[in-house]
This record gives sequence, C-alpha cells and structure tokens, in this order.
Amino acid sequence: MCSGGVPMFSKKVLSVLFVVYLIIAPVAAHARGGVVLALSGGGTRGLAHIGIIEVLKEKGIPIAGIVGTSMGAIIGGLAASGYSPVELREVIKSLDLTNLMSERTNPIFVPLSQDSTNPHNKIPWIALDTSGNVVGPLGGVTGVKLLERFAQLASRSQIVRFDELEIPYAAVATDLETGEKVVIRTGSLASAMRASMAIPGVFDPWSLGGRLLVDGGLVSNLPVKTAKEIFPGYPVIAVDVSGTLKTRKEIHSLVDVVEQSLTIFTRRNVLDEISLADLVIAPPVAGVSIFDLTNADRIVDGGRKAALQKLPDIVKLAEKAPPVAQKEELCLESKVVEIKVEGGTPYLQELIRKKYRSWVGEPLSTLNMVRASTEIGAHDDVLAVDYRFEEIGEDLAVVFVIQRKPSFELNVGGYTTNLHPHRWIYLSGVRRDLFLDGDSLRFNFKIGEQWGIDASYLTSPVKNSGWEVILSAQNWELSSNKGRREWDRYAAGINRRFSTGSFEAGLGYAFEQVHSGGEGYSSSGPTFFLTSNTLNDATDPTKGSLFHLQAWWPDMEEVLYRATYFQAARLSDNWRFYFRAGFAEGDETSANGNRAVYLGAAEELYSYSGNPIQGERMFWWNAAFRRILMKSWWGKLNTEIFGGMGFVYDDTGDRYRDVWEAGVSFSIPGFLLDGKLMFLYNDERDFKIGFFIGSPVWGHYPLP
Repeated sequence: MCSGGVPMFSKKVLSVLFVVYLIIAPVAAHARGGVVLALSGGGTRGLAHIGIIEVLKEKGIPIAGIVGTSMGAIIGGLAASGYSPVELREVIKSLDLTNLMSERTNPIFVPLSQDSTNPHNKIPWIALDTSGNVVGPLGGVTGVKLLERFAQLASRSQIVRFDELEIPYAAVATDLETGEKVVIRTGSLASAMRASMAIPGVFDPWSLGGRLLVDGGLVSNLPVKTAKEIFPGYPVIAVDVSGTLKTRKEIHSLVDVVEQSLTIFTRRNVLDEISLADLVIAPPVAGVSIFDLTNADRIVDGGRKAALQKLPDIVKLAEKAPPVAQKEELCLESKVVEIKVEGGTPYLQELIRKKYRSWVGEPLSTLNMVRASTEIGAHDDVLAVDYRFEEIGEDLAVVFVIQRKPSFELNVGGYTTNLHPHRWIYLSGVRRDLFLDGDSLRFNFKIGEQWGIDASYLTSPVKNSGWEVILSAQNWELSSNKGRREWDRYAAGINRRFSTGSFEAGLGYAFEQVHSGGEGYSSSGPTFFLTSNTLNDATDPTKGSLFHLQAWWPDMEEVLYRATYFQAARLSDNWRFYFRAGFAEGDETSANGNRAVYLGAAEELYSYSGNPIQGERMFWWNAAFRRILMKSWWGKLNTEIFGGMGFVYDDTGDRYRDVWEAGVSFSIPGFLLDGKLMFLYNDERDFKIGFFIGSPVWGHYPLP
C-alpha cells in the first residue's frame, strides 16, 4: 500500500510499471549496503535522533530499518513514514508541548456563558471503570491530544504492517500487567508511538491489543537486541540519549527527580544492550531536560555533530552490510470495503458504522480518518479514538478503536481571590450509562460563602444532541452599588439540543422559584440557546471566535438574555490578541430586583467584581495583548496588557454608569494550577493588586 497522497493510476498502467520495476529493481538493490538504527528514549533529548538521520540521508547511507523506544519511537516512526530531516525539524518547531500536555477547557480567564457553571481544570479524585471497579487517575495526562497530533502526522501513510513503510519500523513498549517487552509492528502508527512513550506517572497507560502498555524504556530503552532480531545480518547503530545520573547538587526540582528516576530505571537495561551494538553514537545531551523543547535546534545539531564524528565508522559498516533495495511507491489503489468498530457501546458502534458507511467502495483517505477520529472523540463518553487498517485482499477494512471514559467520575476543585469575598470548593462528577447506552448524569456541589448544587441528565453522548433535564438550587449574595442582596434560586428545565457544523442550539422550558427578603417569586417560560464556535484550539486559541446566546422568556412578559463573544488572533509565535464582549438584558423591577444584571459579577471587569454595578441591561468589552514569557511541561507563564469598558442602563433605557479599567497581569494557565496576579487601575482612580487561584464558577445573571 502507498501513501494517501499519490496520484491514482489505472490497474492496467500500474501492471506495466510493475513489470518494469521488476526488471530494474535488482540493479537498484546493489547500490549500497544499509544500517539499522536502534533509537533510545530520553524525552526531548531524543530530538538528537533527527540529526543522526539527517547525516545518513545526506551521505547516501541507506537505513534498512528503525527500532525505537519512547522518543526514539516517535522520531523513528515519522522518519519511517517518509518525513525528511527538514520536515522533522519543522514538526518539532511546531510542537507546543505545553498545549499537548494540557487538558484544560478555558484558558481565557474571562468565563464564557456556557462554561461559567461547569467547573474545569478539576483534579481527578475517584472513578469507577466500566466493570464497576474503583480506580484513580492512571497518569497526570491522558495523552489524548498527543495521540491526535500523532494521527495527524502519520496520516500520510495508509499501511497495515510497519515493514511496508518507506523504512521498515518497530516500536517497543512495556506490558504494565506482565512486565514483558512488547514489540509493535502492525496496526496504527500513531497508537504505536503513543504506547511507546507513555511515561508512568506522567501519561496514562495506553490500551492496545488487549494489553495495557507503558513506556518501552522500562524494559528496553535502547532496543539493540530487538533490532538484531528483526533485521538479521544488518549492522545495528545504537543511538543513546538516555543521559547520565545527576549529582545531588544538580537535583533541584520535581522534574529533576522524575528525570533521575527514569535514568535509574533504564540504566541497567541500556548497559545490557549497548554491548550488542555494532556502533554506539552518544549525542551530547548532558544538562538537557526530558521536557525541554526550547533548545530543539541545539539538540538536533548535537546529534548531527555526533554522527559526523562517527561517519568513517558508519561508512565502514555500510560497505560490509547487505544491500537495501529502494522502495518504489508502486501500488494499486486501496478501497474501503468495511467499517469496523472496537470498544464503545453498541449504540455508538452502530452510529459510527452508519455515519461513515459512505466510505465503502471509495478510495481510502487518511485525512478523512483523522477528521472522523476527532468527530468521534467529541462524544461525551469517549476518552480517545484510534484507528488501524485490516487487509482484505487488495482492499482495506477501517477499524476504529474506542476507549471509553469511566462510568463514574468524582472530581474536586476550588477557587480563591482577594478581589471579592466569594471563595469556595466544589465537587463535580458524572455517572454514565445510567438508563441508556451513553447517557450521563452530571452534578456539581459548590460550598463556600455561596452554596449551590446543579444536576443535568443527557440522553445522548453525541455532542449537543438529544434531550437534557436540568435541576439546580443556588444561593447568591452580592454587594452592589445599590446595596447588599441575597436570594435563593431553585430551577428546573428541559431542553432539546441540536448541532450542525460549528453551530449548537437548544430549545426548552424552564421553571424558577426565588426566595428573597422573606418573599417568594415563581416564573416559567421557554428557553433558547445558540453557540457558534470556530476556535482552532480550546486551550490556546490563535484564530477563530466563540459566540454564545442564552435567553429566557419568563411568564411570556419580558425576554431575558445574555450574549458573549470572544475573538482570538495570533500575532506571532508568542503574542496573542484577544477581544471579548458581552451584552445582558435583565428585569430590575420584577422578583424584588433579583433578575437584574450585574456588571463585574462574573469578572467582566476584574476591579469591579467585589462591588458590581446593578442595572436593567449592560454592555461590556475588553481587549488584551498576551505575551508568552515561558513554556514548560507544567504550563505557561503569560503576561497580559488589557483594558476594557462597561456601560450600565436603568429600566428607563438611560445609560447611567460608564466604567473602565486597565491593567497588567501575570498568569499560569497550566494543567496543574490556574493562577493570575493582576495590577489594576480604573475610572474611580482605584489602584488594586489582585489575584485568584482556581476556577471561578459563576451564575448566569439573570438567567435560571
């Protein structure tokens, strides 16, 4: 089989070309002897492998095969699938390790309407798997984003067996249950790379072929023995980037402890195998962190320098080695003859087969495979999606491999700040497959100066489809420009949800009971929401927009609504521009004023969050220039210059209050911690130093 991007020829023409190829192939086969690469793991130190491959390509020394572990498996897999050293350098430059390791949902620090009551960046606490067993987090990062990125990079190849790649290839992983070495030579290239680099404690183990796999470095960090077994007769060049043990004075942080532990784990098996190699190349990686991508070019160049120093020895090995026949991309057009699904509920399996059955009888498109995997991964009960191909004669069966989320999850989070008196902790959870395949019951408990509980039941795991039932009870307390107000709100509603492309919508009906000042108020009426989301990334958007509108028509009297808009733009590698705006319509005269809007109550303007401005309606906007100061495995350090304005109107339609603020902030939107330090100045000539830690959980004032 060949890459998905080759031109389509008729079988008759290809047959003629194949005969010609058989005639000339023996001549090409005797061109030059080849070598086999055994590429070790070592985190980002493994970028040095690119420099090794670069030198071999430049000097015309064929690579007969590649066997890689961890980062060696990633670089080796991409090189084997046809990426040139120049392309590999560009791939590395484009990688955002911080983003790929982050699984947050809102880095913007101004809550958008649809996220404001749904806490994010939660700490996994306890879960039940699909068999009902209690489990905890298996790693700090699920690695779903990494898999998606690997799938995108590997999409140029549509192969079943890795020996059909441009360079024959194998990846090494470890069976977490048995401790056995697992050599992966078939299936999904992306999945093989993801399994091989699953560092225990950092990434979740990867399920593959009925096994739970982790980093291959635990059993074979320098896979020389495996390389000799797979490619007998060829000299094996071992590229060792596993590093050396640090001294006590060099251990200063958690990262240093993790690196030292990994080096200790792998040191013995590296020493056992390195003696089997025909040649060892050890690029200069001393002092390079396993998570550091800031010195990528220097690391690659270090590998290149090390290869050039060993070049005479490499040439000698190649001269004595068996020849490597050059592969030609001569292949018949492969068509899809069947769609298969492994894992997931029967409902989801049937849904996938129906949705993509139009592929049957058509040529395989790996780009479509990547898109489909992303679509399936958006389902609420899906953790990760992988795919592979199965040969059926000259054609292929597409196999989607689904990993489901736990049937029950319980999480904990919190929020604290000095800008207003509201602080809380929250517990949130989800129970899946309660009544139907793929349904879910979600709940959130907020405990603090304000308390609240809300629960929602979704009938379908498909994003924004099916029915939703919502119940909530909230206590609100605000000290605005018009005094202190406290009320309890109880609400129930039902929605029918729809989605198409980037648009999501819902129609429903909501009931509300409010208690304030010893009096009670009840209302009911239809509800509506509309969302358009074209952001290119949820954690670090660089282009696109997000619009959300939510409305309620209580007692068919006056429509209450809230609309928010967010626009992102990339100015350079480290500069971002964000624009945010919002408009809300309330009813200051009904329900004892408890349906008023409050400018600042949801941090539209940070400096007014402790004393928001009450009104009938409001409009606000702010703009920010963000500079990424530093990237690391734990997140980013950002600075932001921002400013904004707000306008508040009374029940007569008059604009009675204009406010503004400007400031500078430093923030850490990481997957371990959310934090922000701000220096604020506003129209009241009030200078404030503020901070917050954690995720705000605000209400949809004035909506139920």
